Amino acid sequence: MIRWIILMLFLMLCWNGAIAGAQVMAEFQDKRAKTPEVLAHVPLKAVVVEYLDPFDSGLGKSLSCLIWREVLTAISDQAGAGVIVAETPPGERLVDLLKQDYHIAAERIARHQKARMVIWGVVSSDNDELAIQTYLSLLTDDKQSGLKFGLGSKVIAGPSRWLEEQQHTRIEADLAYKRFNFDADLLLRNALFDRTLVTSARVDIKSRPDKNARTLRKLAANKAIRAVDMTGAWFKVALPEGGFGYLNAGTFGKLRLPPREVSGTSNRVNLRNGPGTDHAVVATRNLGREPIRVLDMRYRKGHGLWYRIDLGARDSWVAAWLVKPRFSLPVIDFVAGLYRYYGERHEQAIDAFSRYIDSSDPLTDNVNLAAAFQLRGASRILANKTDSNGNTEGYRDFSRAIELTPYNPNAFLLRSVANLGMSQPKAALADLDKALSLDREYRPARKLATTFKSIADKPGMSPLGIMTRLPQVKAEVDKLTTSHRIEQNVRPIPERSPARLDNHQRGIERY
Repeated sequence: MIRWIILMLFLMLCWNGAIAGAQVMAEFQDKRAKTPEVLAHVPLKAVVVEYLDPFDSGLGKSLSCLIWREVLTAISDQAGAGVIVAETPPGERLVDLLKQDYHIAAERIARHQKARMVIWGVVSSDNDELAIQTYLSLLTDDKQSGLKFGLGSKVIAGPSRWLEEQQHTRIEADLAYKRFNFDADLLLRNALFDRTLVTSARVDIKSRPDKNARTLRKLAANKAIRAVDMTGAWFKVALPEGGFGYLNAGTFGKLRLPPREVSGTSNRVNLRNGPGTDHAVVATRNLGREPIRVLDMRYRKGHGLWYRIDLGARDSWVAAWLVKPRFSLPVIDFVAGLYRYYGERHEQAIDAFSRYIDSSDPLTDNVNLAAAFQLRGASRILANKTDSNGNTEGYRDFSRAIELTPYNPNAFLLRSVANLGMSQPKAALADLDKALSLDREYRPARKLATTFKSIADKPGMSPLGIMTRLPQVKAEVDKLTTSHRIEQNVRPIPERSPARLDNHQRGIERY
């Protein structure tokens, strides 16, 4: 039996999360062993597993702690969200513990913790140059991702009637990808570890990266200090009086990790002499899109999250919602977007996936990029985002995903559902036909086709018939289901008396 340390943080609201740590049993030898669940009351969790470190540089532990803390920062305001980091005990090498495939063991640990996501990977170094390969798995009980995008309606007819109606008035597609292989990140060491830390409580700065080492000095809560490197699960920090010390980067290290840098937008923003709107404005300026180093971070109740940024001659505070954080690795923004999407925080999901998309380059994996466009598109439609011409921005995102992965029937399936949400049944049928042409046996597409026919066969009887206008194109629906030999699988919607639609309740919904 192999011992692992599971460290966790449960986030309730901005910076009000309670920190807790526990030692649990996980393993890489016995498939029958089961890690005891921690944070059982947290509905939405991810696990960051210590990265493989083939050259025993200590970076595997450093990187897992860093990513864990950056994900915490990225979702710090989301209630009911937690992140767990799993790392080997001090003195043990992960490569020595492996008796099974690393990714299988990583997923098993995450499943035992009932997590939705697991982040894992490999890191190697050549002097100060680091190569980081990151993987992400979404954990569900079936072959789908658990990320649903659907069209639904509610009927005013009493609770029992509403439940019955809901069972037959839902169209949905799954964002099918479950595993993501992120492009290798090539970074200089200081681009990861040279950054600001902020204490969340009184902490001890040690002379060595060891909890039993001599304490050099104590640092009060809400103090910023500069980290210059990492050694295992410890930040190496520059002392004000000169020299260096070490702060624990794990759960028992009472630290907050601001983004290393932020960038502005095209809007002019107020810069203040303190963290909050009750502080005086010292300047109003356009921060531009170039990265600006973060020197401090503070959350104040009633004022939100603020960053002190390095503007050369003058350090100023800016509200976090007026700038975009820049995290160490693209996977941070992608995972933050997933948290937001799972948590139905659509506006914030749009921002997170936009940051991931904006950071992509021509070498970015098309599957990952297409998934980001699909998730942003779904978020935009759910948030009712349109441009100045009234066009749905989300629809364009689904189209961009098709351009990136034209071989994927699921990409056409998702845009088909989006078309129905805009009451464009012919365009929806065209996309569904394309999905079936790519793979006639693709079960989600066949299932959606049976739903289309069920709705089209009951003109005026189904709420979704009114919303999608499918009954108006019944002949085209029949042609599609016949050509793909689907009609025999159709289970028609039972006859119902007409019911009045509540216009405020109908529309695109995620289930």
